[in-house]
Amino acid sequence: MIRHSHGDDFLLITQHHHALLSGQLAMRFGAEQFARPEPFDSVMKGISQHDCGWPLHDDEEPTLNADHLPLHVFEAPIMLATRVWLASALLADKLLDPYSALLVSLHVLHLSLIAQEHAARHTPHELFEVNKFQHRQIELQEKLRNKLGLRIDLPLHHGVAAPGASAEEDRLLFNLRLLQAMDRLSLAVCCSEELFRAIDLLPAPGGVPMALRVSRPAPFAVRLDPWPFHAPRIELEVPCRRVPAKRYDDEAQFRQVYFKAPCNTVMVSVCAA
Repeated sequence: MIRHSHGDDFLLITQHHHALLSGQLAMRFGAEQFARPEPFDSVMKGISQHDCGWPLHDDEEPTLNADHLPLHVFEAPIMLATRVWLASALLADKLLDPYSALLVSLHVLHLSLIAQEHAARHTPHELFEVNKFQHRQIELQEKLRNKLGLRIDLPLHHGVAAPGASAEEDRLLFNLRLLQAMDRLSLAVCCSEELFRAIDLLPAPGGVPMALRVSRPAPFAVRLDPWPFHAPRIELEVPCRRVPAKRYDDEAQFRQVYFKAPCNTVMVSVCAA
């Protein structure tokens, strides 16, 4: 869940709605030096569903952080994160095509690597859970690669081959980097914090990595340079719930307020700098 501070309220956006926004942005990707992702439908489904396990938390049992505020996605404890990451990968494998599922699995695997970079913050038990999760993703990815006819005898680094290994592997890496970029762009436009000054991506399969410079002229608005979309400007609605910006006594009280809050929308915009 994204906790956006907005005056006297929190605007709460579920991770699944944030992911759907990522997919809507990805559908508009491609202009001049920026290639259209292929296979298009599979990539769009993978990007749109990359957080499909998060409803286990956001829609069923939303929680509070240590300060008794609605839990922001960046505050998720490891035990919750590994649970929803695993659910995302398993649901994608069950409901989506193998290419979409492979993208989701690669994405959550790379999220777990970020958690490992901050190992000092976690207990040995938490790090063991991360390790178990990673092994399950490697096994799932081998199964999905076999279904797709992708090689499993290549040296892989966190699920992807080095650039130039083959056209198929370069395309997979490009699509994964696009998923990660649209994920960050959606977070940048939905969160009240300024998260990124630049968003890295590949302009095309086999291309040289580049960065999109990010600025925030207003809440729920982002400017990009260079402009990677074929639409001249993007404006989209995102569902949210508005709750009082305060500390809650306990999760039971918060859930009562949250589930009674009416469903609203906010308009987000992305434009060229």
